[in-house]
Amino acid sequence: MNRYSLLIIVGVMVCYELAVEIVDKPIILPSILLIFTELCRIIFSSSFVSIIWATLVRTMMTFSCVFIISLILGVFSGYFKIIRLLLSPIVTFLRTVPTISVTIILLIWFGRDLGPIMIMALVIFPLLYELIGGAINDIDSDLLDVCLLFGATHFETFKALYYPQLLKILSSGVQATIGLSFKVMVMAEVMGQSQVGIGQQLNYEKTYLNMPAVFAWTIVLILLVMFFEIIIGYLIKKLIRHLDA
Repeated sequence: MNRYSLLIIVGVMVCYELAVEIVDKPIILPSILLIFTELCRIIFSSSFVSIIWATLVRTMMTFSCVFIISLILGVFSGYFKIIRLLLSPIVTFLRTVPTISVTIILLIWFGRDLGPIMIMALVIFPLLYELIGGAINDIDSDLLDVCLLFGATHFETFKALYYPQLLKILSSGVQATIGLSFKVMVMAEVMGQSQVGIGQQLNYEKTYLNMPAVFAWTIVLILLVMFFEIIIGYLIKKLIRHLDA
C-alpha cells in the first residue's frame, strides 16, 4: 500500500467520523470504535471460521463449476457458429432478466440452501461465457490462415493463438467476477435466510438493528474479496510470465 492510498483511507475515516458526529445516531452511523469492537468480537468468536467457510465453499465451488462450463461452451461457441447461435438467446435472456426476479424465483424453486448457489451460477455464467467467447472470436483471421497454411493441428492452433488470448483476457475478467461472485452469494444468503454464512449473519444483525456488526461483517466480506482477488491475480500473472518465457 503506497502513501497516497493510506492518505485516502485516513481521509475517508476522518470524513466518516465527522458524519458520525453530525448524525449522532449510532443505529444509523456507528463510530469506527464501535465497528472495530464488533469486528474483534466477530473474528475471535468460536463460530467465525465456520461462517466464513460456509460462504467461501459455496462461492468457490459454484464459481469453479461455472467457470469450467463457461470455458467449454465459450471455446466451442468460438469454434462452431451453430453453438454460438443456439446459446445466444439463452445468454441474452440470463444477462437481461432482473437479478431480483431470478433471486426470488430460484429461492422458491430450490430453497435457502441450494437457491443461493443457483442464483450465483445464473448471474455469473453470462459474464464468463461472453468474456471467453469474445476472446475466441477476437483472434485475427490472418493468423488463423497462417496456421492453416502451415498445417497446424487444432491443438497446436489453440496453444499458439487461443490460449495466450484467453489467459490475458481472463487475467482481469476473473478477478472482477470473483468479487461479484461473493457479493451475489452473500445477497442470496441474506434473501434466502441461509442457515450458515456471512449473509445469515448480516440478516441476523439487521433484525436486531446491530449496525456496528453489520458494518463489521461488511468489512470482513471486503477483506475476503480483496484477498481472493490478490491471490488469483498473482496466479494469473505467474501463468502469463510462464507463457511469455
